[in-house]
Amino acid sequence: MTVALKLAYKGTAYCGWQVQKNAKSVQETLQDAMEAVFGFRCPVTGCSRTDAGVHAKGFVCKAEGVPDGIPVSRIPEALGTKLPHDIAVTEAWEVSEDFHPRYGAKGKRYCYYIRNARVRDPFTHETSALWQKPIDATACDAICAQLVGTHDFRSFMASGSDIVDTVRTVREFSCRREGETVIFSVSADGFLYNMVRILVGTVLDIHDGTLRQSAREVLDAKDRTHAGRTMPANGLCLEEVFY
Repeated sequence: MTVALKLAYKGTAYCGWQVQKNAKSVQETLQDAMEAVFGFRCPVTGCSRTDAGVHAKGFVCKAEGVPDGIPVSRIPEALGTKLPHDIAVTEAWEVSEDFHPRYGAKGKRYCYYIRNARVRDPFTHETSALWQKPIDATACDAICAQLVGTHDFRSFMASGSDIVDTVRTVREFSCRREGETVIFSVSADGFLYNMVRILVGTVLDIHDGTLRQSAREVLDAKDRTHAGRTMPANGLCLEEVFY
């Protein structure tokens, strides 16, 4: 069988999704669990390459060669017996062999979580970034709205990236507050390297006056040096993949 899996994981202990030499990845850890359950190592393809320290609640991957005799509905539970506490398979369903979790995706939604407080919370510090200055979520939401639409997001791509086509469609970019947590939500048809972290950093730098340009001026510059900071990886989470 070819099976799609939805994963939730805390990326703190991992070098990211993709297998790398001399570092522990989510992909390798999942394949280890599959080998322990199925008796052989299944090829696994992911929907994206999340960076070190980035988390996911709705990461989708494809596993090929899963034994036919295993009920698909039992796969999450079976793999759960072999996976570490910070990775879980939450759903599994059979797909066609030509299903591709990355190229078949119509878009993704990320959230960036910020603890807006003077002191760090020991229970959430690995999954949210600390920002000590006051954040007006309503004001930030208005800045976010300027970046919604189809644009050239070259200003919001990490320096040194070799991507040529930097036009993306951001369908939703918003900011809201839930107590001491400020949440930025971004949905788009695709993302450039570090795009979400730079988008959020730019909005915050404009909000507190560190960056003295409007969001549209940064966008129109098509130059990374005009944008704001790159936020830390620990606040970023892949929430959902759209097919």
